[in-house]
Amino acid sequence: ADIPIPMIARIELFLGRAPWQGQVTPETQAKMANAENCTECGACSSRCPYELDTPALVKAGYAFYKTFVAEKKAQGLI
Repeated sequence: ADIPIPMIARIELFLGRAPWQGQVTPETQAKMANAENCTECGACSSRCPYELDTPALVKAGYAFYKTFVAEKKAQGLI
């Protein structure tokens, strides 16, 4: 599904500690939107060396990202 799992898992850190503008480009938003294609099948979890609940990480990270982008748009910053 081309979901950027490592990026989504760390998005709160990216947006909180680094200049956020590079993380909200139309290209990045399109890439992050691939998270909507997650079927929660668990295939990624079975490959995770840390035994994380990857579908839950994807869901939470993408929800945070969507909220962040919406707030920046509402502020006229995007």
